[in-house]
Parts: sequence; structure tokens; C-alpha cells
Amino acid sequence: MERLVRCIRETSDNALESLSHFTTEAVAEGLAEPHPELAARLLRAMGMRILNAKKSKYYHEALDNFEDAKNCYALANLNQEWLAVVAEVRRAHYRKAGFMSGFERLVAGQSPGRKLSFLDRARKRWLPRGS
Repeated sequence: MERLVRCIRETSDNALESLSHFTTEAVAEGLAEPHPELAARLLRAMGMRILNAKKSKYYHEALDNFEDAKNCYALANLNQEWLAVVAEVRRAHYRKAGFMSGFERLVAGQSPGRKLSFLDRARKRWLPRGS
């Protein structure tokens, strides 16, 4: 575990962003309690990777990553680092309206809000209550 912690500490944010979420997701979960500052960096990297790749289909996943990162930064008492992430996202991705509305709600301390998929909206509308 200590080698993994040392490796993540020595790795740049850009290098972390290049890693697949298949690699980083489990590691972030495992580090959330013992090393929330490192989990926050991994979660931030996963969110930024989605935004940089312009994968609007996965913006809800990016919001989840940023929400978890915010919580990890708070656990580690790294509010300034969270504010730096917020500033970076606002500066680099302000034109992504589908993402930014949820991100701004997250920053304000509210739930980012999830849009229901077409299938979920149809089920809600057409299935009888209690089904």
C-alpha cells in the first residue's frame, strides 16, 4: 500500500488524467479513508478525463467523480485545493452547459441533479404506481 501511495504522490495530475477509470476507480475507493487527499486527486483526474475528452454522454459520471472528490478534499481539510479544482473547471470548461449547471449546483453545496434517462421517464409516466 505504501508503494502505491508514494507512486500516486509522485505522479502529476496530467499523468493521472491519462489513466483509465478501470485502473483508478478501485484505487480511489480504497484510498478514500486512509488517504483522502490522494483519493481526491484520483477522483479529480477521472472527472477531468471525461471533460477533456468531451464525452457529454458521461458528464453525469464526471459530476459523481467531482462530488466524491469534493468530499475527499473536505475530509483531508484541503479546501484550497478544491477551490483550485473549481477554478480550473470553470476556466477550461465554461462552455459545456450540460455539465456546468450541475457542477455549479455541486459547488454551491446542492445535489448536482440527475436527468432521468428516456427509459426511466417512460417508466415513470406509463407504469402504474407500485409496479
